[in-house]
Amino acid sequence: MKFALERKPFNEFWMNCMLNQAFSIAASAHPSYRYAAYLNIYSYFPWTAATDPEFRYPTIDSLYYLDDWTKFPLTGVIQLIEPGHFSNKETFTDNIKEVLRGGRNLSLNVDLYYWLPDSLAWRKFHWYHYSLFNGYDDERSSFYVIDDTLAGYNEYEVPEERLKKAFNNSEYNVNKNYTGPAYYIYNLHPSIEPYELKLSEVVENAERLARELKDFSMEGMWNVDTGPEKYSSHVTYALIGINIICNRHIANVALIRTLQEQKLLDEKLCEALSGQIEVIRDGWNEVKQAFVTHKFDRSREIGLAEGLLSKERVFWRMLADGA
Repeated sequence: MKFALERKPFNEFWMNCMLNQAFSIAASAHPSYRYAAYLNIYSYFPWTAATDPEFRYPTIDSLYYLDDWTKFPLTGVIQLIEPGHFSNKETFTDNIKEVLRGGRNLSLNVDLYYWLPDSLAWRKFHWYHYSLFNGYDDERSSFYVIDDTLAGYNEYEVPEERLKKAFNNSEYNVNKNYTGPAYYIYNLHPSIEPYELKLSEVVENAERLARELKDFSMEGMWNVDTGPEKYSSHVTYALIGINIICNRHIANVALIRTLQEQKLLDEKLCEALSGQIEVIRDGWNEVKQAFVTHKFDRSREIGLAEGLLSKERVFWRMLADGA
């Protein structure tokens, strides 16, 4: 038997594993929710590497699900994200199938070391996250998940034996101090309200970002250890942070385009903003490429990043003042 929920991956740009899977579900349920992903409700953070607390790198995280569920723009489609634990770990694959047959997606804690070939962590280092299940095929003894690899954010087939290996070695199972659930289940509203992008929310976040960017500092970032034990992981962490920033600016380009298409902002202002954000996007892509090719110079990249953050502050101030 083959069963599929037929959720389509939201792969316009990358946010993080939980958000991309939530938007995959929401935008599949109602296409208007793609606009919710463009909402500029995010902040820059100085992140600490999970495997090396001395290495820090800049990245972006969205704010709406961290402290106030009512700010989450997907509440019109997702009623509840429900954490859970398996009563019997020996039969957890049967439980996953049961949830899927009930029309609900399930997101499972896995170890990326054993999870998807051609991903950053595959057979290189242990890294834990939640992966979204979209279906299964009994004849092939496999499951279908929506997740990301170097090939992009898409649906991938996972053999059942590999699934068992990845779950049994997940943080949920190997870390006695881990307090998270084995899985999350996405429960949708019986009737779905379309999403409406509101200029007032965009302006409010533009003003907040302009304030925050004034104070954000690149001090202490990207101190890559050139020794063989740490170099590779440091560059990988730096790239993960930069990649999320690059993707956020893909979203910002789409945000301005949508504001223009929906006639929420003056057309001339949108054209000026589009030019600015494209320069910022291209600048972060240049920084990313320096790390990808291992031709980065820390002082140079720090300087470029500081200039791009300053330009972004001007961009948000222009949007807020012109709205």
